[in-house]
Amino acid sequence: MPFAKLSDRAMDAAAACALLSAAGFPVRPDAVRMEARDDRWAVWLPGEPMAWFPMNSAGARRLATERRVLGLLATRCSFRVPRVLHADEAGWQVRDMVPGLCEPRVLYRRLRAAQALARRIGRVLGEVLAEQHSRVSARDVAGWLPTRPPWPEPAERLDAALPRVVADAGLLRAIGRVLRRYEAEVVNETTDCVLVHGDLGLHNIALLPGTNKVAGVFDYDGASWADRHQDFRYLLFNNDPGEPMLVAALEAYEPALGVRLDRGRIRLCNAACAIGFLAHRAGTPPEARPCGRTLAEDLTWTRSALRGLGET
Repeated sequence: MPFAKLSDRAMDAAAACALLSAAGFPVRPDAVRMEARDDRWAVWLPGEPMAWFPMNSAGARRLATERRVLGLLATRCSFRVPRVLHADEAGWQVRDMVPGLCEPRVLYRRLRAAQALARRIGRVLGEVLAEQHSRVSARDVAGWLPTRPPWPEPAERLDAALPRVVADAGLLRAIGRVLRRYEAEVVNETTDCVLVHGDLGLHNIALLPGTNKVAGVFDYDGASWADRHQDFRYLLFNNDPGEPMLVAALEAYEPALGVRLDRGRIRLCNAACAIGFLAHRAGTPPEARPCGRTLAEDLTWTRSALRGLGET
């Protein structure tokens, strides 16, 4: 079934299960959970598999691109990523999820209380990134992988949204200076650009149950051929004494690849993302959690990131 016909259908659990059953994945509508996810429908099936259906042509492109990224990683790297079990000609897919638990808020609290654990997980993620950044070449992704992470959005969009969220003129001026710095950052395409996950953090890793071992990494929807520093931006927590997770990741990563990363650039990437999430709140009440944080929490992250760059 071509995508045009698929997109004409009213996609609900019954329609999704009919397509899945016809493809050899029999499942009842009352046994699945369905959720809208940025131009796509995510459908959790009983057990480990998960199905993704495009809502529109943009969703179909996103799924096709991520599928190609996952294929490269599965054949080139030793760490676990989702495996594509079925890719339908209509644009939808079934994937075998990375086994394990993903509880980012719980893990965040644990890491803040235990530096040794933060260092242990940080080191594993540094090893993961060393493989990801070195085993896929520019030639592998030329012509189909984006060359800029989708987040944060361009500065002009953030400038337009932020006054609807923040009334503090001094904070807005500091944010503006940081956004200009971020947009002006010069990236060396030869030495800096690699296959970037684009959203690597506690929300996109799974731990093996009953252990502190990283089972694998998922959600490569935002992958791009971009600045390697971007993949370390969420390993830096706000008000994080000693930055144990980031430091451990770099201790594993830099010797493995023979490179030295710019800590200031990582902080700049982190700050730009914090600002992006703050701007994303436009039109939502302070207590809402559109991306998992309240307004107070987003402001805390933004102010902490600004201080790390010498802004007050």
